[in-house]
Amino acid sequence: SRSSVRREDYLKVVETIGVGVGRFMKRFVITRWIEVGPVIERIIDQWPILIEYFLVYLPRIDKKVINNDRWKRIQTQLEQKKTLVRLHIILRVYQHIFSKPLAWLQQKQPLIHLLFEECSNLFRDILISFIKDDLLTNKTVKQLLSISFDSQADEKPDSKLAIGEITRNELQEMSTNEKIKFMQDVRDIYKTIARELTRTLPVTNKFLQNLQFMHPLQRHHESSSKSLMIIARDLPQLLSDDNLDYLNVEWRLYENETIPEEWYQQKTTSGDSDEVIKYQPIDNYWKHVFAIKTSSGIAKFVVLPQLIKSLLSLSHGNTDVERGFSEHAALITDNRSSLSDISINGLRATKDAVKFLRTTKSSRRLLGNVKEAHSRYQVDQERKQRILKEKEAIEAAAKLTKNKELILVEKEQNLIDQRKILQQDLENASKMLNEGKSRLEAAVATKNFAGVEMAQLLIGGANKKLDALKAQLGDNTDQMNQLRKKLKK
Repeated sequence: SRSSVRREDYLKVVETIGVGVGRFMKRFVITRWIEVGPVIERIIDQWPILIEYFLVYLPRIDKKVINNDRWKRIQTQLEQKKTLVRLHIILRVYQHIFSKPLAWLQQKQPLIHLLFEECSNLFRDILISFIKDDLLTNKTVKQLLSISFDSQADEKPDSKLAIGEITRNELQEMSTNEKIKFMQDVRDIYKTIARELTRTLPVTNKFLQNLQFMHPLQRHHESSSKSLMIIARDLPQLLSDDNLDYLNVEWRLYENETIPEEWYQQKTTSGDSDEVIKYQPIDNYWKHVFAIKTSSGIAKFVVLPQLIKSLLSLSHGNTDVERGFSEHAALITDNRSSLSDISINGLRATKDAVKFLRTTKSSRRLLGNVKEAHSRYQVDQERKQRILKEKEAIEAAAKLTKNKELILVEKEQNLIDQRKILQQDLENASKMLNEGKSRLEAAVATKNFAGVEMAQLLIGGANKKLDALKAQLGDNTDQMNQLRKKLKK
């Protein structure tokens, strides 16, 4: 509890019974599941004190607490012997199976090439806990997945079930029926975990399996070259067909290259004279490899680095993302909540650069740069604003010019359409004139004076129409010429 009064009462109980040291319970948060082990460890460590506090002290100082549903649930668990035994088995599963992979996943260095092996080992460790050894020995992950978790014939007897010595000793105080029930519960726990790992672990992922070729110790393995080409072909957007040919050649060169052991492992001697091998980070190893040059001073590997660097950028878990959230939370405090994205990225980049350089030395120049950082930032912002305004002015002028051109083009098209209409009208007027002349000739020949008058009206109207149309066509031509001159400019 976070209550200071309850904490004080708890410490009083510890002093009264004189058992161990009073330590407050660690709060378990579902989003911080990696801490479940330490939480259970603390409960087991404080078990006698918890019994005294909840079953003796609280009922004595507060009679009403025995009617509290929460207290009743706690009482039930504390009075049952199997509760402590269950806590021991859960702690055993955490410490011996999950703690190592969880710690491994928290590492910052690139480990994508080891992810398949780690997941396979985790799955194998679970099966070893309750499946017979002869079904697991020298078996691949694919073969392990075919094992039935519901077959009792494949399971270990109770005497060999992995529950830990502490748990087995605690079982001595339980009845036979309770022991049988407990062992069945343990089997169910292991089966549930195995099924969940079968569903979630990428132990059938061929891509991850093939990524193992990047390990220095896999350099001469017969499957490494094949895995390399499979991975490269799975990334067609990264390498072309020509690059694939070069990649195969460069891998052969890499296989035959003399690689110093210190590039990928460091051997030390422990206190009892045992040799301890510590592997160097994989990115550091490949950095040395890619630095190899030919006798003419040219980089020996050109295509291979493109593939390896892309693969090493893959994360082996979500810890980098979670760590990024934590770093953001540390940067964006209550009094810095208005930081812009650019500022946050700058702070993160600076922090990462300091980590990369692994130096804490400061100089006058460095301190001066820090002091002048804000003024330089302002100058840079003003320069960016000036460039932005100039760019906007240029874009506005270009847009205006373009709009003017569009208007001129539109006017030109209107004049072209108008000219077509005028030409059609001119053609119709010419036909009307020809018709009037034909009627006039026919009327004169037949001495039809009414027809002559009608023909003259038709001819007069046609001539008048033609004159007007020719004038309009002339204006249209002049306007067209003026527009085209403007467009040429």
